[in-house]
Amino acid sequence: MSLAKLAVLGVLMEKPMHGYELKQYFETRMPVFWMINYGSIYPVLKKLKEEGLVAARREVSEPRGKIVYEITEEGRREFRKILKERIKKEVHVRDEFTLHLFFLDYLGSEEIKDLLIQKKQGNERLLAHLTEKGETLKKILPRHRFSAIERGIMHVKTELEWLNKTIGGAV
Repeated sequence: MSLAKLAVLGVLMEKPMHGYELKQYFETRMPVFWMINYGSIYPVLKKLKEEGLVAARREVSEPRGKIVYEITEEGRREFRKILKERIKKEVHVRDEFTLHLFFLDYLGSEEIKDLLIQKKQGNERLLAHLTEKGETLKKILPRHRFSAIERGIMHVKTELEWLNKTIGGAV
């Protein structure tokens, strides 16, 4: 099962949602560690429906009759099974930024410094956003969900520390 499927099923474990609600959930409750392209949500939902892992119903109370997706019992079993299997997997760092970093030597030193500064500024904005939202999220999220946010904050802080050190030696 793809991580996108696992993430969508996991969110639907909380409650039934339509596609836009899923997008909002990813953006507001999981921004530091998981993002899914809005255009990917509906193909994932379609595949999960075909596999019998979610059911879909048209919400007639909505003006445009939005389709609400609900995880099935089979979907709940599959989600728990895959979650337990994947969490035990050997750790392999698969990080888009690290891939880009690996090839930075093909750019000029000023370009590298500018890119690292831009990355640092983005991380500073993300950290400010997470710090601002942190207390609210702590109140509304269950313990392990908030732990994931805390882990993400620690990651951003560590990356900022690394960026500060690296930017100093970039030129």
